[in-house]
Amino acid sequence: MSDTLSTCTNRVMAFFRYLDERDYPALTDVMTQDATWHRQGAVLQGHQQVHDALMRRPQHMRIHHLITNLVADRYDRDTCVMRAYMIVVRHQSDTALPGPAPLAGIESIRTTHIDLKRVDTQWFIQTMRNDEPSFLATA
Repeated sequence: MSDTLSTCTNRVMAFFRYLDERDYPALTDVMTQDATWHRQGAVLQGHQQVHDALMRRPQHMRIHHLITNLVADRYDRDTCVMRAYMIVVRHQSDTALPGPAPLAGIESIRTTHIDLKRVDTQWFIQTMRNDEPSFLATA
């Protein structure tokens, strides 16, 4: 795997890890200053809008975004266009859980699209958007 693909893959995986760990400063650090994130029907532009939206997440929600089948559709010296399946497992409660959350199953599976941009010698997420779910849990 090329250095570009390895670095871009790591940036994407780090983004979702930071999201699940609620490490929002680290999450925005892997995004360009003017990044665009199409998230839950809103278009978030830049670090401040991303941070503000994430601060509204339920306090006792436990969530994991499992990224799989990550591929680069194209890349060159300064851009990398990737897509992956995103599997979401979530549990939300009114209080903090002392141990593992109950696993009711997968909430959804969808394709996520990520465009990365090289700025100087570093790679950053420029744009992220998701397709509609291809699988969705039913109640």
